Amino acid sequence: MGKRGNEGDSILVRECWAFLNGTLAEYWDETGVIVPVWAWTNLLAHGSEAMIGESVLHPMRPRRAGRSWRIARSYLAYRVFEHTDAQFTLRDLQASILIPLELEMAALPEVGRWTPRQWVDTVDHAIRSQHSPLEQ
Repeated sequence: MGKRGNEGDSILVRECWAFLNGTLAEYWDETGVIVPVWAWTNLLAHGSEAMIGESVLHPMRPRRAGRSWRIARSYLAYRVFEHTDAQFTLRDLQASILIPLELEMAALPEVGRWTPRQWVDTVDHAIRSQHSPLEQ
């Protein structure tokens, strides 16, 4: 594989890294990819406490993605902190609710048509009830 194969490999590695550290929406936004609805959950599902806190404090960054998605994620980041404490940590919430919800949303084509409000309502319900509203 020549140079072209290496470029593809490095793009895949960057996307995987962004997914695992919670910056996939930002990565895709910066590279000009339309951010799918489910990817706005990525920061909440994989990000550190500091990263999620930053999205509460500074939801608006000069990027391509719509303002409403960043504000919606900022609201949910705040809700994440409201529902965590010493007994139910951020990692607990991520592992039990947010990561499974992120994967469920990625698998459902209809999620791609959701508005920020529908996404907020779904994620907020999952956080409050501590189970996925997408489960049947």
